[in-house]
Amino acid sequence: MATTEPRTAATQKRYRTLAVVKQEAITRVERQLEDSVFVWPHLLVREFLSAVLMTVVLTITSIVIDAPLEAHSNPNLTPNPAKAPWYFLGLQEQLHYFPPTVAGVLLPGFVLVALALLPYVDRNPSRAFEDRKLSITLFTIFAIYFAVTVLAGSFFRGSGWVWVWPWQHIYFNL
Repeated sequence: MATTEPRTAATQKRYRTLAVVKQEAITRVERQLEDSVFVWPHLLVREFLSAVLMTVVLTITSIVIDAPLEAHSNPNLTPNPAKAPWYFLGLQEQLHYFPPTVAGVLLPGFVLVALALLPYVDRNPSRAFEDRKLSITLFTIFAIYFAVTVLAGSFFRGSGWVWVWPWQHIYFNL
């Protein structure tokens, strides 16, 4: 019975990832070492220094400028207008125009379902902006709609949730 000896590294057959492509068809580009920038220390040092600088700027800003805190809340006295946090002001503005079922469930649900189905409707594989007009247009319409409702609820709603221009009276806190 013949035994086979293990091949040495020099005699083992080696396969390339592109074994079906002839060696002559592959163009090799040797990058010079000076064309490369290493992550450490070049990138990480810059990111660390940026984080330190941002922390210092925010700390100095928070020491110099006091936060606009209001007095303790009184459960017997509701401020007029009673506004939601800014991220819910669009929903509060929609509740002014639509019934609660439409404004709170159907409209946001429709938008979320439409945005989830958008990749299946616009099946264009290109990632260029000029080729994705449907996706960009629909997303822009949704984003502008919600931005307008949030801004209207923030700056244009006064006492009793009536429409007030910002130069008549200011009903918002920054």
